Amino acid sequence: MTDRELKALFKDSAELAPPPEAKEKILLRATAEMENKKAKNKNSFFSNFTKKLMPIAACFVFVVLIAGVVLGVGSGNYHTVYVDVNPSAALHVNRFGKVKDVEYLNTDAKKALKGVKLKGLTAEDALEEMIKAYDEAGYFEADAEIYISAISNKNKNSDKLLRKLAERAEKVKGEKNYSVNVNELNAHDKSEAEKYGISPGKYRVISEIIEEDSTYTVEDLKDKSMSELKDMLSGGKDKNNGKK
Repeated sequence: MTDRELKALFKDSAELAPPPEAKEKILLRATAEMENKKAKNKNSFFSNFTKKLMPIAACFVFVVLIAGVVLGVGSGNYHTVYVDVNPSAALHVNRFGKVKDVEYLNTDAKKALKGVKLKGLTAEDALEEMIKAYDEAGYFEADAEIYISAISNKNKNSDKLLRKLAERAEKVKGEKNYSVNVNELNAHDKSEAEKYGISPGKYRVISEIIEEDSTYTVEDLKDKSMSELKDMLSGGKDKNNGKK
């Protein structure tokens, strides 16, 4: 309440107007009451607004947390799939079966797969695109071997994924001259293969050849195609042809 408002209140009854000292107290008290009322109204507004906002904020935080978990889990490498013909490449696959990254393990793969988009595809679709590219590059003109191997980076079984990949390779085979072989790998295969810059799948086959004939070394055989290695392993060709 202001002084003007107080005077207007007692305009028609001047005799009832308070003395100056009482008037001052009334004005101070009225001003204080008005300020308190304004503060309460302001606090009440923000309190009601906050109450309405809290559930929305909680839902938003929940969604962000869930998205973070899903994206974090999905973006990690779940399986690594190795595809060997003579070109050798590795597909790093997330838990949703999508290719997160591609690693070329030799120059043949880098050349044959140049311009081929594999990232973001399912592992099966990526394999199909690789087969098309290898076919165009002439790798299936003679008998060839597609050796598909996989290792899980999360201590999971890769059998299901390997079966799907083998089925897709057979499905798109048509008149192409290749056979399909799949194998699940272990950490030892991977660590040893990295020493020689080859895929663990190829290392596994080479190791089997060396077990049969210890005169060979990995260096002797690492540049051979999977078809050549398969023939050597089965004794289909003179093994001495493998030496440099």
